[in-house]
Amino acid sequence: MSNFKKFFSKIKNEVKFSKAGEGHRLNEPSPTPRNIQPQPRSQISTRQNSDGGAASRAAAEAAQQRLQQQLSVQQSGASSSRTADSVRRQAQRELEQEKALENQFQRALDIKDHYFGNRQVSVDNSPVVDLSNFLFKCPDVFGDDVCLPYDDLQQEIENTLRLQLDSEPIVAATLLFLTCNQKDQEKLNASKEIICKYFDNIITNPDEEKYRRIRSQNKVYLEKVSPLKYAFELLQASGFILSDDQESIVYHERSIEPLQLARDTLMNGEPIQVQLDRNLKIFQPTKEHPSIPPVQQLPKDPLFYQPTVGDVLREKQRQKDLIEKEEMLRTKVMRERDEKPDSYIQYKYTVIRIRMPNEIIIQVIFQSNDLLSSLFDYLRSHILVHNWLPFTLISNADRRVYTSQDEQSITFNQCGLVPAALLSFQWDEQALRDVQGQTPNFPADTFIKPEVLANANRL
Repeated sequence: MSNFKKFFSKIKNEVKFSKAGEGHRLNEPSPTPRNIQPQPRSQISTRQNSDGGAASRAAAEAAQQRLQQQLSVQQSGASSSRTADSVRRQAQRELEQEKALENQFQRALDIKDHYFGNRQVSVDNSPVVDLSNFLFKCPDVFGDDVCLPYDDLQQEIENTLRLQLDSEPIVAATLLFLTCNQKDQEKLNASKEIICKYFDNIITNPDEEKYRRIRSQNKVYLEKVSPLKYAFELLQASGFILSDDQESIVYHERSIEPLQLARDTLMNGEPIQVQLDRNLKIFQPTKEHPSIPPVQQLPKDPLFYQPTVGDVLREKQRQKDLIEKEEMLRTKVMRERDEKPDSYIQYKYTVIRIRMPNEIIIQVIFQSNDLLSSLFDYLRSHILVHNWLPFTLISNADRRVYTSQDEQSITFNQCGLVPAALLSFQWDEQALRDVQGQTPNFPADTFIKPEVLANANRL
């Protein structure tokens, strides 16, 4: 692990940002958010709508064919007791019956999905969250001062590690291999195991030529190793070279010490991780701007938009569905599930706004699977002047109270504080009375550190 610490310390001093654009500090103005383009609905809704439309069209075509057949019989002089009008009425009745059956079937599907289906929705590419407006940092490589969009930061990490391949080949190649393939952990682990097997065979049998050679067309190598990014660079840094006929990769070192070092580095190495920047913003209403701006990353956030006619109609339909559901005979499991928030949408990020008693509003960003305790820790460590004084946060949506004294072992997703939430801050009343009893002039109306107010992005 000391090798990695020295390596990170070295590249922190050498790294220069020439391509990724400017980073953003707290005292710099925030970038203008990009316009958010609407995305298509989930595949589940699209599939259900398309299936329902196909069924309706098929029913209409079948009815039309029956009508045409019976009309042709009448026109040819065949005896029939039904006239063309009666045939049309019959066809219309059949269409209505088929449509009613289709609606009943769709309702049954909806109830089944609600109670028993897996309705998780990925929002990585959803209009709910625009990832390009969020900034990330990589303390291991660049410290805390550099914040970039996710893709730009990942590319900058890769470029920085590539620059170290000549001076620190084993460490740099290992980190490139682990970091650039971490999205598919299963494939990465399989490839890592095979590479370590190559190393172990040579270390255990240093004089066996067959273990020093890996055929380029070997099935295991082709399927498990070569497709991964920087796998060849890792083998090359460990002492392997491409043979003259380019049909094999050969370990050409006589000593096995480089291989032992490479194996230990690979086994102890971890992918470089990036962290979501809190992107702290301060909203302080003034006479010129008495209201706060909406959450720009979350255009559908119900806390910060005015309802339209469509919203009102949807709410009425939702209430009607609730009444009908109450009239259904349901099990205890079904009732308990209805009482829980809709957890089938797993948001990846959430924007948290905290209204202080002096009307200043703090905005920070968390990952939705972060523990709620991380919010309390962040406020104590970075925001509050009296960080030793207990406080509570009250949800403006359901008036639920969250206390700093309680162990908050739930995530933002689990308590429904996604994809955005507005909380109200207040000191713990009993603790505040005790402090004021001992210190009559205690400044209880001071909440935020002066340096935070001075350096944060004020909007």
